[in-house]
Amino acid sequence: MALELNSSKQPFVKINSPKYNLKFPFERNFDLTDLMLFTKGDEPYQHFANLRKNAPVYFHETGPEDSEPGFWVLTKYKDIEFVSKNQEIFSSQLAGGTALTHGFEQQDDLPLYRSTMDHMLSLDGMLHLSMRNPHMAFFNPKYVSNLRKKVELKVDQLLDQIAPLGRCNLVEAVSAEVPMFTLCEMLGVPEEDRPKIIEWMKFLEMAQLIAATQAAEKGDIEFSEEHTQAAPDPALVEMFTNMVAEMFDYGRTILESRRKDPKDDLLSVIANIEVEGEKLPNEYLDGSWLLIIFAGNDTSRNSLSGTIRLMTQFPDQRALVLEDPSLIPNMSEEALRMVSPVIHMRRTAVQDSELNGQRIAEDEKLVLWYGAANRDPEVFPNPDKFDVSRDNAEKHLAFGHGVHKCLGSRIAKMQLRMAFERIFDRFPQIAWTGKQTISPNALVHAISSLRVNLYGPNKKRPVIVQNL
Repeated sequence: MALELNSSKQPFVKINSPKYNLKFPFERNFDLTDLMLFTKGDEPYQHFANLRKNAPVYFHETGPEDSEPGFWVLTKYKDIEFVSKNQEIFSSQLAGGTALTHGFEQQDDLPLYRSTMDHMLSLDGMLHLSMRNPHMAFFNPKYVSNLRKKVELKVDQLLDQIAPLGRCNLVEAVSAEVPMFTLCEMLGVPEEDRPKIIEWMKFLEMAQLIAATQAAEKGDIEFSEEHTQAAPDPALVEMFTNMVAEMFDYGRTILESRRKDPKDDLLSVIANIEVEGEKLPNEYLDGSWLLIIFAGNDTSRNSLSGTIRLMTQFPDQRALVLEDPSLIPNMSEEALRMVSPVIHMRRTAVQDSELNGQRIAEDEKLVLWYGAANRDPEVFPNPDKFDVSRDNAEKHLAFGHGVHKCLGSRIAKMQLRMAFERIFDRFPQIAWTGKQTISPNALVHAISSLRVNLYGPNKKRPVIVQNL
C-alpha cells in the first residue's frame, strides 16, 4: 500500500448534520471549537460531565466557515476505548487524520497545515506500523533507564538554578526545560540548537489562535470580545510565521544530514524510515519533525506543571506523598489522569456502525475527549478528586489507547517520576501562587506560565524576590 499524502485529499466530506436520528438530544450552551474555553481551568470538565450524563454520543455542529463542519463528541471511557481499539471501523487516516477540525479554508501548500496531517498518527494499519516500529529501540526499558541518569543530572542542575530565587515561573524554569533536554538527547540535536525548540513550542501552541485571528481579519468569522482581547498583535503573527519557517527549515536540514550520515540517534531513524521500500517523502519528514517536536515536549511539560498545581489544590495528598515518597509513581499516573495534557484525537467512521445505541454513518467524524474519559465516574469513582492512592490511576487514557497509544509514554513517566522525586526532596512545600496562563488551544492543555513559591506561602523568601 503506497504512502499517500493526507493533505492532498482536502477538502474532505463535509458533514453538517448526522445521517441518523439522535438518540441523545441535547441543548448545548458551549462550543468545543471555542479555543478560549480551554483557558478556563475546569470549565470544560463541567461540560464533559453534563454530556457524559445526558448525551454520551453527541453530534456537535460547527459554523459554515469551518472547512469540516460537524463531529460526534465522545465522553465516556468505554466508548473512547472501543473506538481506539477498532481502527478497521474508525480510521485515523481518512478525512485528514486526527485534529478536531482543520479549521478554516487554507492553502494546502503551507507546511504547518500539511504537516498536521502527514505524519504517523494519521495512518492506519501497516502504514502506521511501518513508521512506528523503527522507533521502538528508543523506548525500551534499557534505553529509558540509561536516559534517566542524564535527565536526573539535568533536573538537579535546573533546581540548583532556581533554589536562590524563592519564586519562579515553573514552566520556564523547569517544566519546559526537562522534556526539551530529554528529547534533544534522544534526537541528537546539538547543544547550541536546543533553546530554539522551546521557542518553537511557544509559537506552535499559538497556532490555532493565530489561524482564527487571520480568519477574523479576512471576515471569515466574527470574533467575540474575549477572542479579540486574546488575539496576538500583527508583529507577533509575523514572528510566528518566521518561527514556523525556521522550524521546518531546521528539521529538513538536520534530517537530510542524517540521511547522508546516519548516527546512533532517533533523528537518523526517522530520516531513514522506509515504507514499501521507499524513504519517506519530504511532506512526511515535515510531519514527523512537527510530531516529534510537539508530542515529545508537550505531555511531560504540562503534566509537570499541572501536578504542582494539583499538589497545591489538594494539600492532604501532598502530605501523603511527603510522608511516603513511594507514592510518587502512582501520584504521577493520577496527575496524568487529572491534567489530561492531550485534550482530544479524532477518528472517521469507515462504515456505518453503532456506539452506545447511537447509529454513526460512514464518513462521519468522532472526537475522543480524553479528559472526559479520565473523569468518567464509572471507571474512576469521585473523579474530580486528586487521589494519589487511587488503585486504578494507571488506567487513564492520557496517552491514548490501542495501536496509536503514545510511543513516548514510558519516557514521559520516567521524566515525571524522577522530576517529582527531586522536586519534593528539595522543595517539599513548593506551592502554586494561583497565577497561571493557559494558551488558547483545543488540542493540548497548554500551561504557558505557572508561578510558584518554592518554599511555601508562609516561608521566608530571599530578599531578592520579596517584591516579585
